[in-house]
Amino acid sequence: MRAKELLERYVAVWNEPDPAVRQAQVTSLWTPDGLHCTQTRSFQGTESLVARVTEAYDQFVGGQGLRFRAGGTPVGHHDALAFNWVMSPGDSDAVLAVGFDVVLLDGESRIVADYQFNEPPVPSPDLDAQAERHLAATASEQLRKEVADLYLPGARLVNESGVHEGVDGIADALTADGVRNLAGSASAQHDAFRYPWRTKSGEAGVDFLLRDEQGLVRTHYRFTGAGRQSA
Repeated sequence: MRAKELLERYVAVWNEPDPAVRQAQVTSLWTPDGLHCTQTRSFQGTESLVARVTEAYDQFVGGQGLRFRAGGTPVGHHDALAFNWVMSPGDSDAVLAVGFDVVLLDGESRIVADYQFNEPPVPSPDLDAQAERHLAATASEQLRKEVADLYLPGARLVNESGVHEGVDGIADALTADGVRNLAGSASAQHDAFRYPWRTKSGEAGVDFLLRDEQGLVRTHYRFTGAGRQSA
């Protein structure tokens, strides 16, 4: 996966004025049953994705003369990529809006699922409390019990060092990563939950969790260095 190249292709599709080229780009970027989720809506399959991108183009680029561009360096590992994007006037680099996406990829680096978040998140004490509990688990004397309470039995944690499965694997990975503190508001949409964190040494990043209907984690991605938007 070439993270920077994929991000440039992703941003380009939202700016593409030619409908035929736009459709070809969507077909190339996403799998045929690929998913794109916003805070309130979801789109699946090529036809729905083309309609979604076209709607955004007509509203922002064609309608208002705005453009989308990359907002900093993407962070990726294994089958996932996290990045910021910004929306600017067509004739300047002023930042009018910021977004944060996590995309999950297949073996050919095509998007299987794309979760798009608004920046900054709307503060939610409930979501922040959930994030605090996840981060506090690392410092808990009963870490394995906390992991068993928060994660599904077959869950996995995916970070730069590898894929860690099951209660013991996840607990060991969290211990190795050390303590992290919430560094902003958490947000959620559909089956996804994300929150920014920072360590005492100043290292920062984002955790992205996919959860079931009861809030138990299926997959936990940790992106060190993600979420720091740069215009």
